[in-house]
Amino acid sequence: MPAAHLVGIFPRSERVVELSRAVDRGRATPDELAAAVAADERAVIALQQEAGLDYVLDGLLRWQDLLRPIASGTPGMAPGGIARWFDNNTFYRRPVITGPLEPTGRAVLAVLNLPALAGLRWKAVLPSPFTLAALADNQSGRSFEQVLADCSAVVRAEARALVAAGCVYVQFSDPVLVTRATRADVQRARGALEPVTDGLGARTALHTFFGDAAALLDELVRFPVDEVGVDLYAWDADGGRPVARGKTVLAGALDGRNSLLEDVDLLVDQAVGLWRAVDADDVALVPNCDLEFLPWDVAVAKTRRLGEAAAALRARGR
Repeated sequence: MPAAHLVGIFPRSERVVELSRAVDRGRATPDELAAAVAADERAVIALQQEAGLDYVLDGLLRWQDLLRPIASGTPGMAPGGIARWFDNNTFYRRPVITGPLEPTGRAVLAVLNLPALAGLRWKAVLPSPFTLAALADNQSGRSFEQVLADCSAVVRAEARALVAAGCVYVQFSDPVLVTRATRADVQRARGALEPVTDGLGARTALHTFFGDAAALLDELVRFPVDEVGVDLYAWDADGGRPVARGKTVLAGALDGRNSLLEDVDLLVDQAVGLWRAVDADDVALVPNCDLEFLPWDVAVAKTRRLGEAAAALRARGR
């Protein structure tokens, strides 16, 4: 049955943004900011439940970027200088690798609101080992293959710890695969993900965005995951081929980089069109990327719209 869920970082509310500035200026305390963030996390969870989404996130509101929790919490790696986040007007701190990485399984748990997620069907978002390695600044003197193997072990430990904490769905985000990877890189990426998902005990997805996945889809469906996500705003509509049987395809039809609200019928048509074109077993409606690029109110409205579209899609079927 078609599902729907979010895929990444939710924007901060105006209150949290203002409190962050106030803390920097000494006009508010870190405890006040932490309380406001926790309240927003509960609000984001409630929003997803009210919208009827199948898995919930806590909004990843304590994440500065996709890589930061692991970069900050893994010995051998640390956040470095600022770099542009693909073709967006936002930035991330490029992880600097200075030696062998030591998996801990604690980096991501440290930035989640586990009490708010307790008892719910919640999902986790992690960078794929390949994207983590490819976006890092390797100053260790070790080869890319050695760094990739380390990143695989790090992500594996984080994923297992999340599942042990109650997570039922783990998404591995991999924008690099569809923006600058070669066919040889795709093989490396798949090999690095295999030990991560092997025996994990949760549903898994590989989600790609910011680039066209159509040309690589025959390779992506061979990754050791249950679901494969594509960004329909970068998708070559003539490139979809019937190669996804046995998989669920995540239709990234809700645009996380545009404030305009999508039409529900159009979202359903896009999901069904992709579903049929790639001949997947099932489809899920998702945003194409994180919603962090949008104002809070717009992200809330889009999440509700996603829920409405998912309900219409379930009623319509393939």
